[in-house]
Amino acid sequence: MGTLDNKIAIVTGAGQGIGSAIAIRFAREGACVTVAELNEAKGQTIADGITAAGGKAIFTKCDVGNSADCD
Repeated sequence: MGTLDNKIAIVTGAGQGIGSAIAIRFAREGACVTVAELNEAKGQTIADGITAAGGKAIFTKCDVGNSADCD
């Protein structure tokens, strides 16, 4: 059992760097992860990698600087 089982995590900027590392770690700990990223290719790649490794993840295109995207 992971420390984040049955939790949902929304990770912004998850397409690279610290954001992707956090998304991957949360998924390994059992969270269902939303990979929120402006760059579709990078975000989808991270989400696909998480699911390929047995985790649960979806990609959502999101610009946190745009309030409509956050709604």
